[in-house]
Amino acid sequence: MNVTLQHLLTLRIPGRLDRIMVLRAALAGVFDHYEVSATDNHLLGIAVTEIVNNAIEHGYQGDSEHDIEVRLQLSNEEVQIEIFDEAPEFPKSELHRIHGKPEPLEDPALGWTQRGHGLQIVRKIVDSISLGSERGRNCITLRKHISVRHA
Repeated sequence: MNVTLQHLLTLRIPGRLDRIMVLRAALAGVFDHYEVSATDNHLLGIAVTEIVNNAIEHGYQGDSEHDIEVRLQLSNEEVQIEIFDEAPEFPKSELHRIHGKPEPLEDPALGWTQRGHGLQIVRKIVDSISLGSERGRNCITLRKHISVRHA
């Protein structure tokens, strides 16, 4: 049965790195309640963590006076997560990282740096990622078809 995406909740955290795990735990709990598969629950947690981390590190650059807002919509087949921040607009010179052809991930054993791969990882996890704005805020929208557990 195909159910329309329904808004479940909106979460807001201060733009601080130490609050990301609280957000991730809250989302994991919601996904578990709605019986999203453990694999999709875990992968969506990684995707949200990467996007929020980027907004805080690169957008806010240590200024914790701004919030991150996450809106979750869910159907029995798809999840949509909108992540809003108040950072400066995403640099046009970097839009290819969201809209361009995904670059292959290097083998970590060959000296892979620990930084700069977040958007590549997110693009491997989700079905689509888009960048927009709403009321002067950046909005990254992630969409992913999900599996649900059946009793």
